[in-house]
Amino acid sequence: MANNPTWPAAAASRIRIKITNDSYCRLFYNRSTGSINLVPLTADDASAITTASHAEIYDHSQTSANVEQDPLYQSYLSQSKDDSNQIIVDSFHPDDVIGANLSGGNGPKSKSGATFVYETMVKPMLEQAGVEHDKLATNHGGHAKERMELRKSTSDDNDNNGEERGDCIDSELKDISEYDAIIAMGGDGILFEIFQGIHARSMDEAQILSKLKFGIVPCGTCNGLAKSILHWSDNAEYTPMESVFQICKGHTARLDLASYQLAKTEKTYTSFLSFSWGLIADCDLESECLRWLGALRTDIWAVYRGILFPKKYRARFSYLPLSNKTNNGSASTKIDLPKLNEPLPKDWVTIEDDFSVFWVCNTTHASYNVFTCPMSKMNDGVFHVLIVRSSVSRLRLLQMLLKLETGGHIECEGLEIISCLAYRLEPLSDNTYNDLDGELIEGGTIQARLFNTAQFFAGKVDR
Repeated sequence: MANNPTWPAAAASRIRIKITNDSYCRLFYNRSTGSINLVPLTADDASAITTASHAEIYDHSQTSANVEQDPLYQSYLSQSKDDSNQIIVDSFHPDDVIGANLSGGNGPKSKSGATFVYETMVKPMLEQAGVEHDKLATNHGGHAKERMELRKSTSDDNDNNGEERGDCIDSELKDISEYDAIIAMGGDGILFEIFQGIHARSMDEAQILSKLKFGIVPCGTCNGLAKSILHWSDNAEYTPMESVFQICKGHTARLDLASYQLAKTEKTYTSFLSFSWGLIADCDLESECLRWLGALRTDIWAVYRGILFPKKYRARFSYLPLSNKTNNGSASTKIDLPKLNEPLPKDWVTIEDDFSVFWVCNTTHASYNVFTCPMSKMNDGVFHVLIVRSSVSRLRLLQMLLKLETGGHIECEGLEIISCLAYRLEPLSDNTYNDLDGELIEGGTIQARLFNTAQFFAGKVDR
């Protein structure tokens, strides 16, 4: 590896270095300077060291020597020099190779957790990889959406109006079309805002989606998309560090985006994750009062609403089956949906019934711990609709809920999975929610099709 002329500008070791009893780091190699530095791990990364298959740990807590100069560590690793007489640590794993050709992007972030991850991990790693970037710290709901819509440009302004790219000072000056990538730090909600802001730019939405690359570093509660991308990336370990690796390496793959239309307001949305109605939407939205419990809040509400005090949700569900179109991963982009006040074409199928679960999936995971749709692919051009009718017993419903974490629910009796190219849902019960990508939107009749894709930083996806 040391004599390989394609060796990249930067790399990070898989080996974790124990600094103190509760502090771990990784080594980060910078070829341009020939230096090796320690990068702190977050709590999530540190907690994963005993479960990962490659979780080698070197205990450096009993010595004050520099790790790369420690004789005991040298016996753990070997070193050699390349043609440029710069250090390369042989045991750096090739899957952790980080390229330096990623151009700068605007990284919105929120919450104290994202701030910590940015300052201790993302910023130093991007700097080591030679990636220029600007930072935006969101300070109110909808801030990321507003930033995406901003069209002011400073590309011809020599003084930058106070913007300091190198120091990553908050910037709200550049049009996002002037960037190469956008990295979101937070949960799925921050990315939802980003895509709605881009969607609001009707004149250049398509061009922006075609040009920009997107990344997500999980710092939120559920982090469904981050987990799905890591799953598609050879089932990589779920930690913020691994997500940053995928981003810095620069590999991208296309993710399906869906367009949603509402009957009541005629408003449209862009979606990347999922749509839920019925029990799942109730668990996600009504459990907000328990947000302090983290992801556990939805589990508690599922038992309350689905098992102890079950509710029936009546609706008319219509869909366009796969058999009616050639499914080549892009067929759905050619589908023109009828207007919501018009009858559906004859080749659509309609089901009217009482439901418990109605869950439309674009990704494998709705949350980091919910393996919703194992069969979903990153850009298969297909909706996977999970349905449980109210006639299914509470015991069977409970069995499904208990198996969501492993994906075992798809084998449970009573669960129906319908794959389709487009669909329409007409709620016939009162007091129900439309939950899109974990966000509450207007209620009532809704329909959707997959209309485009976006480039996301991911491993070498082969699924």
